[in-house]
Amino acid sequence: MPRIDVPVLHRGLRPLFRVALCSQLLWPALGFADTAYDRMVLDARAGHYAPALDALRQVPPAQATAGQVSDHLQIAGWAGLDAEVVQVYETQGRGRTLPVQALTATARAYRNLKRWDQATQVYNQALALDPGNADLQLGLALTQADAGKPDEAVTRAKALVAAKPDDPSRRLALGYALTRAGKQYDALHEYDQAFIRAGSKPQVAREYVVALQKARLPEPALRLADQRPGLIDPVTRRRLEGDLAAERVRLADLATRSEKERYVIADRALADYDKLLATWTPDASAHDDVTRWRIDRMGALRARARTAEVISEYQKLQGEGVKIPTYALRWVAASYLDQRQPEISTDLYRQVLTAPDADAGDRLEDTTGLYYSLLECDRAEEARKVAEDLAKSQRPRIELKGLPVGNPNDEWMDAQQLAAQAGTYGSDLPHGEERLQALVDQAPGNIGLRLAQADLYLARDWPRRAENQLKETESLVPRDMGLEVAQAHTAMDLQEWRQMDALTDDVVARFPDNRQVQRLARQREVHDMAELRVESYGGKAYGGGSGDAGAVTGSRDFGIESTLYSPPIDEDWRVFAGIGYATGDFAEGTGHHRFQRVGLERRTRDMTLEAEISNHSYGFGDKQGARLAIARDIDDHWQYGGSLEYLSAQTPLRALNSDIKANGGSGFIRWRANESREWKLAVSPSHFSDGNNRVEALLTGREGVYSAPNLQVDAGLEVGTSHNSKSDDVPYFNPKADLSVMPLLNVNHVLHHRYETVWSQQFQLGAGTYSQRDHGTGGMALIGYGQRYAWNDVFEVGGLLSAINRPYDGDRETDLRLLVDLTFRF
Repeated sequence: MPRIDVPVLHRGLRPLFRVALCSQLLWPALGFADTAYDRMVLDARAGHYAPALDALRQVPPAQATAGQVSDHLQIAGWAGLDAEVVQVYETQGRGRTLPVQALTATARAYRNLKRWDQATQVYNQALALDPGNADLQLGLALTQADAGKPDEAVTRAKALVAAKPDDPSRRLALGYALTRAGKQYDALHEYDQAFIRAGSKPQVAREYVVALQKARLPEPALRLADQRPGLIDPVTRRRLEGDLAAERVRLADLATRSEKERYVIADRALADYDKLLATWTPDASAHDDVTRWRIDRMGALRARARTAEVISEYQKLQGEGVKIPTYALRWVAASYLDQRQPEISTDLYRQVLTAPDADAGDRLEDTTGLYYSLLECDRAEEARKVAEDLAKSQRPRIELKGLPVGNPNDEWMDAQQLAAQAGTYGSDLPHGEERLQALVDQAPGNIGLRLAQADLYLARDWPRRAENQLKETESLVPRDMGLEVAQAHTAMDLQEWRQMDALTDDVVARFPDNRQVQRLARQREVHDMAELRVESYGGKAYGGGSGDAGAVTGSRDFGIESTLYSPPIDEDWRVFAGIGYATGDFAEGTGHHRFQRVGLERRTRDMTLEAEISNHSYGFGDKQGARLAIARDIDDHWQYGGSLEYLSAQTPLRALNSDIKANGGSGFIRWRANESREWKLAVSPSHFSDGNNRVEALLTGREGVYSAPNLQVDAGLEVGTSHNSKSDDVPYFNPKADLSVMPLLNVNHVLHHRYETVWSQQFQLGAGTYSQRDHGTGGMALIGYGQRYAWNDVFEVGGLLSAINRPYDGDRETDLRLLVDLTFRF
């Protein structure tokens, strides 16, 4: 936390203490002074010390009387010559019988010189002569406080206050002892009592201001100083003003305040610092204070979300050789994380957590910062270990005196939540779900847990379940920022575009500098962009029957299709247009297919609808086609859909090359358990213009078998079958009936991940069988390798090179293919 400096105390007792303890040092006033020596003593009592001291210094030590030694000790004490007092006492006074006044002057001199043991000894010697002397008792109490024995000092001072509670000097002494004992607020009570009784005295008011400052109450201290001009010196005042700014920094950093309130307080602190720095930077004597203000000002900048300026000031201070305290390093670490420099923030958070003066109360927040820094460095396993270690270090309950079972520990719950969420980000979603559910069962009213659970539901592809969870939470905190951000993300997944806009607009207006809000606004911005999709393929076949390569796709084929979608129109609609080209070499010659299409897409909750018309040119004039497709969600697990096509885009190019077209359709049903398990069955009938009727069915499924932060392994299965009513005398591959079974192993490995940039590689292996009526059963094998790159939410490109070996009409064929796709939003 920002440090609050306390003005350096004057050497020895403060003025009021001095006056109180000198009350018995003055000799009884003489009505007349008949000798020159008496005149010098009277002058010394009036403040002219030099003549008397010169005379006393000339007296040989062996000839000095006890009275002269006593006079010398007292007058040198009045003059503030502590070293001379001690020297005279040690050479001439020790062993003599001296009056209480002389012993008091000596004890005070020892105390001023911080020779606590000697001061204590002389005070006790004086008290032996005058046990009831309250001033001596106060002096001894103050000495014990300075000597590192605050408990003894407090006990002695309390006894003095109890004997005379209305004496302000005793209250001040007790306050001083309590301060030395580290009990700032108990001390403030005593200073307050002294101020109530003698607040009109400048010395008491000044001590009260200092006590308020030590108790971290600079605002009332400055208010009192403003009421009494000249009460404090300029140095003390500037430090109090710096303390007030530091207090505002602390208030602005409190998580319980709203963003708007925090900004108001942070702006006040920044205005205070700007004024102080402008006033005192040119003053060399204020260098240390200016440095402290620059350090503490970083906290206000951090609270104001001006994190780039925090980093800039930190680097300037480092360049000047300034050692940054631990409390300020926390701000710097958070600023580097906010500015997407997690490597630096990781090092700083580790430094903060291992610092000797680290505040235990900040450990949860700092460890959480370290966790997210590691996560954003793509070091998910290290981040998870940090979260787990934090969870293990916290106790479920705080043990309090008088409460046998203690109180629930909020930090334990927060640490458990972080560890559970670590499973989510570490690709261990099932375990994370179990842990979060157990925590929610223990604390159903915990908003953070409910929001974390909703985020996990989204990660598991259960948006409706997340929506229900968030709706229940809304009744508790209807306008919580985290709630609205989560609801907006859920609305996006559910294609509730208007709801997404309303939520996004609200949080952007209220929390424009929040990174979660900025991320949501960016995703909405990308959603509102135009979109270009490009898909291309190329292949070459080897083998085949009778020297003919490529029974299905030709010996060499190539195709490309580009589709441009408009930005959303009235939220739900998009217009799209596309062009494409395909070519392939067949036994009948080279086929070409050029097509153009234009259509309309509607995306609403639970439904996506597309309608298009198209134009096709494949060597026999231009022909028009049409397509209508729909997909509907039943719930988070079930989806069904279908399409109807006139001049189907799925018509084999080899058929088109022989002027054979096909009309058809398809229907599908899909079941999706979660992010790693799903099955889909599709049935596609079609009618060819040569009279052939084809029915195809395809069952696909996948099951996650291994998951790590940067690695996902899925086992897949593809089972396909088809039946054709006409299998003879057609120029395209047209088995009467066939069945293929292909188990697959798909591996996705992330090579690099930094925020919205992801570079990954994919491996694909498959081995199965293909059975064709009249041609028996043969084995199939598939191997593939690809890479994919995504950047800044708007660009994604991927490629997959594969080779498959399988039989067609009993003849084995190897097909080498390259697929490339690109998506660009603008």
